[in-house]
Amino acid sequence: MKVLIHIGHHKTGSTFLQKKVFKNHPNIKLINRYEAQKVFLKKGSFFFERKIARKWFSEQVSSLQKEQNKIIVISDEELSGNIHTGGNGGYLAKEVADRLFSVIPDAHILIFIRNQFEIIESAYRQYIKKGGTFSANRYLFDKTGHYHRFPQFFFDHFEYNHVIKYYTSLFGEDNVHVSIYEKMRENISLFFNDFFSELGIPPLDYMEKIVQKRVNERFSFASVALARITNRFYGADSINRRVIFNIPFFYKTCKRFYKRLDNISLIKSLDREKRMLSKKAVDHIALRYRDSNRELSDMLGVDLGVYGYPV
Repeated sequence: MKVLIHIGHHKTGSTFLQKKVFKNHPNIKLINRYEAQKVFLKKGSFFFERKIARKWFSEQVSSLQKEQNKIIVISDEELSGNIHTGGNGGYLAKEVADRLFSVIPDAHILIFIRNQFEIIESAYRQYIKKGGTFSANRYLFDKTGHYHRFPQFFFDHFEYNHVIKYYTSLFGEDNVHVSIYEKMRENISLFFNDFFSELGIPPLDYMEKIVQKRVNERFSFASVALARITNRFYGADSINRRVIFNIPFFYKTCKRFYKRLDNISLIKSLDREKRMLSKKAVDHIALRYRDSNRELSDMLGVDLGVYGYPV
């Protein structure tokens, strides 16, 4: 039975994939991501047991013995590492790749990438949405304290060529599918139906309706500015290191307000022109990823500069 493992990256449409695409395809069995996390993510290096993981996966396959036309999909962007910790300081991505290969060596791997200017800005907006309070520059460049003690951003996480090369070395070039987020956005319906065809399953006839439904929308610049203040009264997430004190239900109330604020036409219009990153950050990104993106362009046979990647 064919298996597809989608590992992210974060901020490349993963929630849309999970909730609108994979979940709705009749020929896809989407594994509960939290069950997969228990097996592949929530065990330390000395406690991960391949036999137990293989037993769990065999049970998933056995449940579909009478549905041979289905493929199994594991989709979780956390498999490539969390954006706010750089994949636990860069350790997690390789460890998880080894675990996945030890359990499902013939799986197909789906990796989405996105140009670093946009994905890093999106990561910052998400950081605020989750309860952060830092400015964009402090979120990106703050290195005070010890990185292993609390969540901290790592630029290394977005050098995609390393994780792609490693997965290719394990699963083989034919089984690792790298998708460019910007190219997918040009025609979402065509993109996914072509991909389904590659996997040997039929297209979704109602894909056009699905793509109209947005999920996990980002905070606007206005919500970011306000949330940096209100988040000081939300301490339930370890991402917030500057909480004054926690007010129960305050965070959820604010999020509902920000959702209504972001639906105002003027805010939407202004947000299209507003950029959250400083010149310092933009210049750093342009230089930081130039060489890795050039190598990745050669690997993929695609000029990533066309899609806004720094090359």
